[in-house]
Amino acid sequence: MDLNYLYLRRGVSLARAGEARCEASRTAHLGLYEAYGQRIAARRPLLSIKAVTA
Repeated sequence: MDLNYLYLRRGVSLARAGEARCEASRTAHLGLYEAYGQRIAARRPLLSIKAVTA
């Protein structure tokens, strides 16, 4: 899955949590926000670039 998509969905979840009208909805969106954050963190090691030595 594309990291840009995960960052987008994480941002949308945070925005929706801020706009939520009830605690249950806020909690659900914050849960999604955290879950997307965990998925992003899991993919970060995959981004490490090895130095090329000549």
